[in-house]
Order: sequence, then C-alpha cells, then structure tokens
Amino acid sequence: MNSQEFSEWLATLSLSTKIHALALIYAKLTIHTRELFVPDFTAGKEKRVQEILHGLNELHHTLSNYLVAYTTEEREAFPVHVLSKQLLEIENQYHLESFLTPAIESARIRISKLPPITNQ
Repeated sequence: MNSQEFSEWLATLSLSTKIHALALIYAKLTIHTRELFVPDFTAGKEKRVQEILHGLNELHHTLSNYLVAYTTEEREAFPVHVLSKQLLEIENQYHLESFLTPAIESARIRISKLPPITNQ
C-alpha cells in the first residue's frame, strides 16, 4: 500500500464517496478472509492464518471506527493521512500486502466508475 497515494486519493472524495470507498475496502477484506477457511489453502499454515486473522481484525476495527465517525460526526474523524498511516502500519505488522492493497485497488477502480455527483 502506498500510504501517501491512498490518503491523497481519499482526501479528494466527497464524504459520501469516502464512506462508500471505505465500505468497499471493508467488504473486500471480508471476502478475502473467506479463503482462510479453505482447508487445502490453510493446511500446515495454522500459525500464519491466525496472524492474518488478527491483522484483518485490526484492519476491520480501524475501518469501522472511521466509518462510524464519518457517518455520525465527520469532524470527529481523524484526518485521512492518519487513517492511511494506521492501515499501513497494520499491513506491515501482519504482512497483509496481499489483502489490503488489492482491496484498496478494487475500491479505487469501483469508485472511479461511479457517475459524477451533481448538485441539483
């Protein structure tokens, strides 16, 4: 994950699109977690799977905190560069590059395909 690139991208989004993006990242992480329950994939890797699950839990917790802040009182949310730094630290600590980075890229692609928001 490129922390600066992620925070710059997130900062350009409207509040509703930012919420949408974080929810997409959250959902993609949840989908990727399912592969950890496939016995052929995890056999003999139980310790690593436990580490991954711990890290994914930390990512989910961090993202959910921001989603709650953005949907209840945006002023209470930390700046996007803080979120980006937190996500990067978790990714590095738990070696989740194959989970977080693809989730962010997937969200960026989906968000880029949204029609522009127009004020009526």
